[in-house]
Amino acid sequence: MYSMYQVELMARRVHEERLRYSELRRTRDLALRRSRMRNTLRRAIEDGLRYGIEPHEVEREFATTLEQMTSR
Repeated sequence: MYSMYQVELMARRVHEERLRYSELRRTRDLALRRSRMRNTLRRAIEDGLRYGIEPHEVEREFATTLEQMTSR
């Protein structure tokens, strides 16, 4: 059987590991969102360029895509 001190130490370690794991997940999720945003933007620009999009339209598409991705 464990003493109260050992139980508290184990609980503290578990808590710290979970905090570290959640921070790693947040970092990973942020990187994935940024990657998806870049891919979406790249596809929108490539599609637009294929059909003769104007520079101001590219800027508008960029702003729209950015708003959509940040609102999620």
